[in-house]
Amino acid sequence: SGKRLPISVAPDNGRKIAIIGGGPGGLTCAYYLKRLGYSVTVFEMQPKLGGMLYYGIPEYRLPKKILDWEIQGILDLGINARVNMKFGVDFDLESLIAAGYEAVFMAIGAWKYSSARLDKEEEVAGVEGATVFLERQGLGVPNPVGNKVGVIGGGNTAMDCVRTSLRLGAEKVYLIYRRSEKEMPANPEEIEAAHDEGIEFVLLSAPHRIVEEDGNLTNLEYLKMELGEPDESGRRRPVPVEGSETLLR
Repeated sequence: SGKRLPISVAPDNGRKIAIIGGGPGGLTCAYYLKRLGYSVTVFEMQPKLGGMLYYGIPEYRLPKKILDWEIQGILDLGINARVNMKFGVDFDLESLIAAGYEAVFMAIGAWKYSSARLDKEEEVAGVEGATVFLERQGLGVPNPVGNKVGVIGGGNTAMDCVRTSLRLGAEKVYLIYRRSEKEMPANPEEIEAAHDEGIEFVLLSAPHRIVEEDGNLTNLEYLKMELGEPDESGRRRPVPVEGSETLLR
């Protein structure tokens, strides 16, 4: 209906708290502290609040209009927000203390992506981390992809990347995962949607070597895998098949 339910807020107790990071953790902390009567300011390095909800989850899964509405409901309680403010550059702990803040809650998020542990992955053009790719999409800046895209992984972030790549115009998108589909940690509905949209699943396959020419990605070589005994996660451990080096088609 677009109507908000009334939310009780205790009288201002005169105490100031700074929250560094305007993602889910920071906004949740701000919400409950404000309801307890604290004066709260959220400092966010990006232009918009929301963190990974805004810059990591694609529009087709979480429309920005809905997210903005939810965040505004939190701010309307009387929470201050300062965006484009990077900790360690635009302000620091000393400046917060000098400004009268009595406590600081660090909610800087988990922006670092997992490494594929491949040689030259940080050097070759056309190879980048999932969070970098999704953040650029969230910022609304140009995010070109080639005709063929390969995404390594089997979680929800990997699903976001393959489905976003399709929406950006890629003609062929591969999902490379070292176990079988049964072991994928992604939500079942995300896996089903990826299949429905034509993503090609390259299962029981682990990236082995980046193929490049003059510093530009040309292909990806992977090893075929077999499933062994369960590891600490409870899933069967992938074991490389000797001599199974294969290039993506």
